[in-house]
Amino acid sequence: MPLTNILKKYGLVIFLSAIFWAVVLRCIPLEFYDLGGDSAQYIILGESLTQGKFLRMINYPGEPFSFYYPAVFPLLLFPIIYFLGRNFYLMHLVAALLGYLSLFFFYLIFKNYAGKKIAFFSVILLGLNWTFLYYCANYILSDIPYLFFSSFAFFMATRYIEKPSFLNKQGFLLILGLILSYFTRYIGLTLFLGLLVSLALMNKQDRLKKIFFLAGGFLSVWLLWEFFKYLNPNPVNLASHAKQLFLVDPYAPYKGSLFAHPLYFILRFSEGANYFYSLLDNVFFAKQILPAGLIASLTLVVLFLGLWVKFREDKGCIFHYYFIIYLLLIIFWPFKEGLRFILPILPFIFFYFFIGLKKIISFISKNAALAYLSSIFFVFFIFNLLSLPEVFKYSSEPLPPALKDFISLHQMIKENVPKEAVILSRKPTITYFYTKHKAVCYPFTLNPEEIRDTILRNRIKYIIVDEFSLETALYLVPFLYKYKDRLKLLHRIGNSSIIEVLETKER
Repeated sequence: MPLTNILKKYGLVIFLSAIFWAVVLRCIPLEFYDLGGDSAQYIILGESLTQGKFLRMINYPGEPFSFYYPAVFPLLLFPIIYFLGRNFYLMHLVAALLGYLSLFFFYLIFKNYAGKKIAFFSVILLGLNWTFLYYCANYILSDIPYLFFSSFAFFMATRYIEKPSFLNKQGFLLILGLILSYFTRYIGLTLFLGLLVSLALMNKQDRLKKIFFLAGGFLSVWLLWEFFKYLNPNPVNLASHAKQLFLVDPYAPYKGSLFAHPLYFILRFSEGANYFYSLLDNVFFAKQILPAGLIASLTLVVLFLGLWVKFREDKGCIFHYYFIIYLLLIIFWPFKEGLRFILPILPFIFFYFFIGLKKIISFISKNAALAYLSSIFFVFFIFNLLSLPEVFKYSSEPLPPALKDFISLHQMIKENVPKEAVILSRKPTITYFYTKHKAVCYPFTLNPEEIRDTILRNRIKYIIVDEFSLETALYLVPFLYKYKDRLKLLHRIGNSSIIEVLETKER
């Protein structure tokens, strides 16, 4: 095909792809500064694979198997770590590439359900959305890989449901997509459940066979994993996702379970709904350009109008129920992680938004609806481009002094603390990541004796005291005050310090 024909046919795709990669390559950090812990843990699991230890959390005493963090993302990082060590730039590129490839799957999915125009509008705004670009470039996390595998699963589902038989290549690939999605992020269970509900409501004679085939394929792998988990109990104090979900407050586990306080179910849902409603102001644009709450209100109305319209058109659409189940789960989830948890449903937010917008415009003028919709899309497109400098700004923001001091303290630990020493830290994953010392977190308890038991049980010799964590002030400081005669300050940077445990036995 001549170059002119290629440019004519794919010129816009090439131009928009160039914008995507220019932003991503400009924003990828050269160093590792994500102190949340998840990114570091995925890299550490990748390092465990290179050591032939399978998926072990080698940063914890006893090196337990990783059941809290799924397996797929460490497997993706494994080749990089094996051949090039901690090459953070390539790790970021892997996430960005998967995010980019997911755009093509979402375009094909949306085109199947709403035509080329809506698919184009939705995917372009997704690909240039500041949140999507920010997470593609700045984090070595499983969210973007999960978006890719879920998009692959949905794409295979659109092909599978059209096949006359339940046993075919598309079905096996769909099961593979479901398994990869689940073992990238466990919330992929909502994808499996949503697809089953969608299939059950489709007007197709072979739907029951397809449901049993998909359920059998996915659940057989899931049950094997659960059985393996049962045979390898986790000695580390890491609560399961299910247990965390039903705690009144995971940062204060002594408050008990929601089941003991039924009204907290309502409160949790109310707080979560209000929290995600507040985030809608920044879903489309990095900077607030209208009064607080206005964009959120308009987005919510148009979005749910679009969902209602498509639901009436096709109750068996493959992603309606996934969107609803996933949204309800993250609303109820006790941890608030900003727009990160919205990423997996961000494509559907744009899709339903444009469906709703088209419905509103059609009330005004059916003949000119597409022209009006195209004009509105162009406005959103321009505002997305204007938001890109904010992505650069967020990517280059310096660390707060408290976190800088925390990192600097680890350099001292790496050079001066015996390698075999176990450390108590608010961020044990980060402590291992920077020092290679095994570490554990102190229990979130108001009883200093329980923290002391943790120190004795894990033979901890050093304690890191940070200044950025409320939990350190609430739980660790009372312990330090009570046992101050058995502790020795070794080094201090700012208000962060490393303390030696002088005595680990009863007097």
